Amino acid sequence: MRKRLEILLAGRAREELQALETLLCSQADIQASSRLMVNGSVDPLQGVSPLPDALILLVGDHWEAELTALCERPASERPPLLVVGPRGNVELIRLAMRAGARDFFTPPIDDGEILQFLRELDRDRRQETGRVARTTAVINAKGGSGASLVAANLAHRLARQGRSTVLVDLDVQFGSLPLYFNLVPDHGLVRALESADSLDSLALEAYLRRHESGLGLLASSPGDRLSLGEVPEGRVEQLLQVLAQAHDEVVVDLPRWINGATACVLERADHVLVVMQQGVAHLHDAQRLRDILLHELGLLSSRVSVVVNRYDKRSDIDLEAIGDALPGLTLHTLPNDFKRACHSINVGSPLRDIAPRSPLTRQFKALAEALDAPPPGAGQPRRRSLLGWALPGRH
Repeated sequence: MRKRLEILLAGRAREELQALETLLCSQADIQASSRLMVNGSVDPLQGVSPLPDALILLVGDHWEAELTALCERPASERPPLLVVGPRGNVELIRLAMRAGARDFFTPPIDDGEILQFLRELDRDRRQETGRVARTTAVINAKGGSGASLVAANLAHRLARQGRSTVLVDLDVQFGSLPLYFNLVPDHGLVRALESADSLDSLALEAYLRRHESGLGLLASSPGDRLSLGEVPEGRVEQLLQVLAQAHDEVVVDLPRWINGATACVLERADHVLVVMQQGVAHLHDAQRLRDILLHELGLLSSRVSVVVNRYDKRSDIDLEAIGDALPGLTLHTLPNDFKRACHSINVGSPLRDIAPRSPLTRQFKALAEALDAPPPGAGQPRRRSLLGWALPGRH
């Protein structure tokens, strides 16, 4: 199972430490603990073993001694550092930089910014440990919106581009993705989950069905009897880890139910595609799902996109209305080609194979290319500089 991000909070303000610890521990992939520094203690890491994945230091009157103690430690004994302190103290900021601080926040702390910092840190950590696959989760805003169509054709296109791709149908009861490729799983998803703690990339192949495109499909077998509530979150995380180590792309078609198993997929996904159609009920459910993803699961809006399936520019619910209702999310559209989409499913052949020049197929190509493009602001520092942001009058 993927190791949770271990965060140590250190400072002398008990209530502030407790409030921040409560915030961080509300995130499923973060484990936070607090260290109240009292008496003559000045080194936030004194006696701490093993070292945490990151240290968040809330500085006060003793900031100079605390940061100096960190500076005196070898670099190998200093985890990534985030400092929380007053704006405008130039000497404090300079010493924080010497101690290796990656960022500096001023009270009151913005919950979203500090969680974003930790998510970025976690992604860096996972890349350093060899996880290279990109994970894309696809989920309906409202049932029947077309998430399976999107997941199947997106994964197929990625495989046709020469990327090692696996498509996972996490709907263990009513998953339909095998129909899209005319495949019948044998030893499928349920057995893979049962063996997740002992799987490696070689053993994984026994549970996948390979399409002629090279795409690997992992779905429930016809005789499997399991409800989503019976799927252990830990087994899902273990399985995703093995899939990520063995492939370039992991695409997961999620059932429209947020529980521990689906949440762990959403939290680790590089992209989450919310599929909806143009209707008031669809828009209502998309708003609710957006709130869950951003505010309850703590996902960054840059990782969540909306796919408007069967798009009709003459609809009363136009793109402007959708954008207003779902602020901060990128919008993609797929044209209404119900006849070809149904034919594709009925014959078990992806759209790229049976209708390579259709507008719908071309839009799936555009969607795949959009996933490759960096999100707005990617590669740009979130803050202009550690020193500049702490000075008075710099915002």
